[in-house]
Amino acid sequence: MESKSDGSRFYLDGAVLYTHVDSEGRNRLDYVAAMERALVGARSVLILGTAGGALASQLCRRGIEVTTVDNVAASFDLARRWFGMPADVQCVHADALAFLDETVDRWDAVAIDVFKGAEIPWVMFGPAVGGLLVKSLRPGGRIVWNVADDTRSLTAFRVEKILRAAGLAARRVAVLDETAGNTLVIATPQDTRD
Repeated sequence: MESKSDGSRFYLDGAVLYTHVDSEGRNRLDYVAAMERALVGARSVLILGTAGGALASQLCRRGIEVTTVDNVAASFDLARRWFGMPADVQCVHADALAFLDETVDRWDAVAIDVFKGAEIPWVMFGPAVGGLLVKSLRPGGRIVWNVADDTRSLTAFRVEKILRAAGLAARRVAVLDETAGNTLVIATPQDTRD
């Protein structure tokens, strides 16, 4: 949808808002801005889940090398055509977990924003997920996983548990406040110093 009053654009899946950008293609969603801030310092980022490409666009415009993976091929055209995703963003049409399993590439950071409606697909909670994510990181890399729920939700807890089981130090960060809005689960390698 496009707003007649200000030219901003929205990507909706039913009642779920995936992307909102202004008329210049700049992000207008708090959780995307929070993910961008959590990724500061990374020179390369793998994004699992594209939607309208707002996060990929914001990072690419900062000079970060971005690869985005989505199992819906049309999402890339939609992101470029309607939401201004730059041509420099590398787009891969694949299932996120299959891609992680097969790739030999490594990134400074991985951002996970995979949803079916407002829910994270159950396959993302499988026992191999944490290890696959760690395998895709360069040394010292970080993972930023978006959860469309508050910090005390079972989903946020599950995501944190998956990342901790993979040997990472993980924490839940509220985007708006503890009981409303999204949660980012941010994970980094454990500090092994005594």
